[in-house]
Amino acid sequence: MELEKLLYLQGVGAEFIDCVGNHVHIPAKDRQGILTTMLLEPSFYQQHLQTDLQQANQPALTSEALMQHCLSDQQIATRIEQLDVLPWLMPLHKFQWCNIDKPHVDIYLPDNYLFSFVVTISGDHIDTFSVNADLSDCVITGEYIVNNQRYCQYRLALDKSKFKHGYYQVNIAFLNDPARTEILQGQLMVAPSMAYQGCFAQTATSSKQTWGLNAQLYAIRNDSQWGIGDFGNLAELIDYAAQAGADFILLNPLHALDIGQPENPSPYSPTDRRRLNPLYIQIEAVYEYKALNGELLSQKWQQKRFVLNQANLINYEEVQSLKYAAFEKLYQIFCAQHVRFETPRFKAYSEFLEQDKAALMQFVELEIKLASKYFTYDAGFYLYLQFVASEQLQACQLNAKQCGMSIGLIRDLAVGAVSHGAEIMSNADLFCANASIGAPPDPFAEHGQNWGLTPVDPVKLKQNDFSHFVQLIRSNMQSCGALRIDHVMGLLRLWWWPLEKVLGNGCYVYYPLDTLLAIICLESQRARCIVIGEDLGIVPPEIVSRLRDAGIYSNELFYFCRHYDGFKSPQDYKRQSLMMLANHDVCTLSAWWTGADLRLRRQLDLIETDEKLQHVITQRQQYKQQLIDLLIREHAFELPQQTASLEQLDFDKVLLAWISVSAKGNSQMFSVQLSDLVADKHAVNIPGTWKEFPNWQRRLPLSIKQMSQSPKVEQRLNAIKLARQSTK
Repeated sequence: MELEKLLYLQGVGAEFIDCVGNHVHIPAKDRQGILTTMLLEPSFYQQHLQTDLQQANQPALTSEALMQHCLSDQQIATRIEQLDVLPWLMPLHKFQWCNIDKPHVDIYLPDNYLFSFVVTISGDHIDTFSVNADLSDCVITGEYIVNNQRYCQYRLALDKSKFKHGYYQVNIAFLNDPARTEILQGQLMVAPSMAYQGCFAQTATSSKQTWGLNAQLYAIRNDSQWGIGDFGNLAELIDYAAQAGADFILLNPLHALDIGQPENPSPYSPTDRRRLNPLYIQIEAVYEYKALNGELLSQKWQQKRFVLNQANLINYEEVQSLKYAAFEKLYQIFCAQHVRFETPRFKAYSEFLEQDKAALMQFVELEIKLASKYFTYDAGFYLYLQFVASEQLQACQLNAKQCGMSIGLIRDLAVGAVSHGAEIMSNADLFCANASIGAPPDPFAEHGQNWGLTPVDPVKLKQNDFSHFVQLIRSNMQSCGALRIDHVMGLLRLWWWPLEKVLGNGCYVYYPLDTLLAIICLESQRARCIVIGEDLGIVPPEIVSRLRDAGIYSNELFYFCRHYDGFKSPQDYKRQSLMMLANHDVCTLSAWWTGADLRLRRQLDLIETDEKLQHVITQRQQYKQQLIDLLIREHAFELPQQTASLEQLDFDKVLLAWISVSAKGNSQMFSVQLSDLVADKHAVNIPGTWKEFPNWQRRLPLSIKQMSQSPKVEQRLNAIKLARQSTK
């Protein structure tokens, strides 16, 4: 019984509904294994490894040994005391929140408490005020018995007119109580009920039907770049898309990646989600570039750029080597001309550092270590790169708004970070180093998915006042009009895999959804940033209405918008959603139509046998027919006479109709990938592969200039624009 209580207090789930509707009960061994990963100190494995080296006959770790190490009756009782009892003995918690419509402060006291108290609220945007009260002024919202004494959660209502959205300091002083002479301090977060709605607000044009392009920034091609798409190319794309009438550009995550392992370029496996990837810096747009007097235009530099730009796959190691050599030149100019003389640019740099100095310094200290294989730059060099990347991204968003885009840039927040990066290493007390996150087994991944990302511990997150989550959301809402949160179900639960296999096959761990949503809504309003939640996959029903009511937009994918007998009508798309024709984790439209993705998956052994390949090819033919049926039903396509098979159809005509029909759907946002706009067949990423396929490396077949000169691309863009206008 006590063990079950601790599992509940730690957020360890017991059951879930899988992707086909089955009710799955998680085995007790797996649940206890995850609880063990939470309670086991990270140093335990290292100590055991050292013992192994010293004692060759040392037995291997067993699940029983690991659980015994941290799940004894006494340890369970002590942990329950910490999590379930002690909070009731703390009159004022370090962090609490309330809705702006009903501001209040919660206080925890014995039910026979006789003394009065003074609650003082202060903050940047309000005049400090105090409230004298006793228990008769409060309502009871919870209770707990400790040693035969009843403790209550007392709620003191506050004057709504005195508050705006934000974070406030709360002080409580007890009057004439000799046992409570200390003034207690805490933080009160006053949150709105909904995230920022921007152009979709009721006060604006409620029928607004926006559209845009989703782009892998690194993949954008340009003959004058440095082997990789950069913020200069993004500015070029913004101009091009805005002229076509687009409202936004949806980007891949721009997070910092492992500088010591450039061959691992997945933007969804960052070292720190609060920092930007310097490879996206446009060198020619850096303020210090002119002072180099054309040095980077010499034949030596240009020849290296030429070679990198000819390749269809990005050579990240060579790109990093070349660009960082150029960055060194720019940094030397910055130090000589701006740091030395403390110019206005140096002051802007200093102000940038002061905004988040402690976390920035932690990032660059680890960056120096990770880069030691390649570089020996000092801390100032890496701080400079973050400053430059930040100002260039900010300039892109400003440009997008000036070009008339109603939203501008949509950034993407990855679900986690790698264990050896700055985000985890500098906040090790918040994360569980003994586990990684992923997804449970399903028909598409029989053994489940392990993403190799370290999970934040929900208990430690709360104990540390949610400060890391606030910082994470706030940093990713900068320089954009909207933020897409990858795997938004992680606000409610994440699937944890134990690193030590003897601890079982993992289970769901639950998070404080209401608090995390409140933080997102508040930061969204402060940043004037719309929020999109990527809710593809196994979506627990309890989160659907919560996201909708909080004004967070769903993320639909055309391939998955199906009934049992075909694709959904565009009128049935979710209104409060972003509809994407395809994304980075599925095949392009061209590959889907030709079946090239299925044949590739067979080559990669993701489809195990030729028989299974033939089965999915047959199924794909049915889906293709259902697509054509949809296009005909929507009066966007006509079958030519004497068409014997779908393979005889002109794919360009199918693609145009496909885009048009999807674009006229009910969703308030619609986007198409650049790779689909140019009918590329190559996938961005194939889940379940690593070195077997060049994930996150392929450049687009056309530059933006070539796109602008393509009649077919222009026709597709015009079709989207007309379709979106017709739905208003």
